[in-house]
Amino acid sequence: MRPETRLTPLSPEPPTVIEGAPPGARNAMSVTQLPAPLFERAQFPVFVAAATFAFAGVWMSVPLAAVILTEQGASPALVGLYAAAVWMAALMTAPATPWLAGWAGGALRLHQAAGVTSALALLGLATNPPLALWFVFGALLGVASCLTWTTADAIAGAMAPPGREGRFLGIYQTFISAAIGGGPAVLWLSGVSAGAFAASAGLMLAGFGLTLLLREVPGAVPSRMRLSLARLRPVAAMMLAPAGAAMLCGALEGTAGAVFPVQGLALGLGAAAAASIVVATGFGNMLAQYPVGMLADRFGTHRALLGCAVAVALGSLLWPLLAPGWGIWPVLAIWGGAAGAIYTLGMVRAVQRFAGPARALGMAGLNTAYLLGGALGAPLGGLLLEAVPGWGLPLAVAVVALGGGLALSLAALRRGV
Repeated sequence: MRPETRLTPLSPEPPTVIEGAPPGARNAMSVTQLPAPLFERAQFPVFVAAATFAFAGVWMSVPLAAVILTEQGASPALVGLYAAAVWMAALMTAPATPWLAGWAGGALRLHQAAGVTSALALLGLATNPPLALWFVFGALLGVASCLTWTTADAIAGAMAPPGREGRFLGIYQTFISAAIGGGPAVLWLSGVSAGAFAASAGLMLAGFGLTLLLREVPGAVPSRMRLSLARLRPVAAMMLAPAGAAMLCGALEGTAGAVFPVQGLALGLGAAAAASIVVATGFGNMLAQYPVGMLADRFGTHRALLGCAVAVALGSLLWPLLAPGWGIWPVLAIWGGAAGAIYTLGMVRAVQRFAGPARALGMAGLNTAYLLGGALGAPLGGLLLEAVPGWGLPLAVAVVALGGGLALSLAALRRGV
């Protein structure tokens, strides 16, 4: 597929200056003394490995915090309040990523600083502090982990070559999905105790160590952000399809994680099977990223978006019919893959439409939209399940997926969005 013209409405990046080099000199070797072509080829796999460690560390801590607080006698409402504090801190931080990256000196530097800060917050939780400090460390973890995520997406997008964005970002999202699903599995080795937060911090620091082998990627996030309303307007107009896809994905995944297990119990699944719904959707999410990205490169983002929306709608209607039999598991895996790939397609669209400093705003908008969708999807899904039991939730998810997918597909056909 022929790459589209990319928008760069903000001021361009200044050329990189190598300290200590004579004027006009060219660096024949990288700082790691690898031949330049080999060093360039190694950047993407090393970065994917670093991001995988970072995401595994953060997501390992999510169920750990809930279990530890519950074992200490905290009520479900208090556990939920702690989780909300983490998510709200992340939601408020995401839009500020471009400016924070400019202050830090680049996307990679902010990514590194956020990784170390996340590790420090996790080490604070490993001391099993008083309840008030749980909220302090949790909010700090929300801010730092959000910056780790937003900068990781921006760096991955800048590394994706034109015309192959879907495949490159599909590989990246495959490993990220595996980290999100596999991070909690580390608890089988570390045990469920406050000290396991130190293992989470260790994963974060392992990711930080790998980033020391990388260099700043041009076009990920600008080192200086010169913004005006005239420059912001076209970015906002072109964010309709990418941000809409991210918000739809966040709403679907938020509903699946929080409400589908409850629906599964009502359909006759046992507690363990109902909890495993999240595992099935996460497994499908991991497997679908690269194939859907490849299809987007081959047939266009708009067609891939519509196909994923149809798969989500059919899966939403089909798995309640099959429950509690074994047939729900492949359907839920396909559902999770299609829903998760919608975010990847939004990311592909943002990379296709933005370049240079404009991508900073685009990626920040993408992450913010996903968090907002997740924050809305879970409570609305729960209210709907309670208000209209039976087929209310499946029908609503199917309608939202089909309507949103069709609207986003049409939007992605337009060059202006």
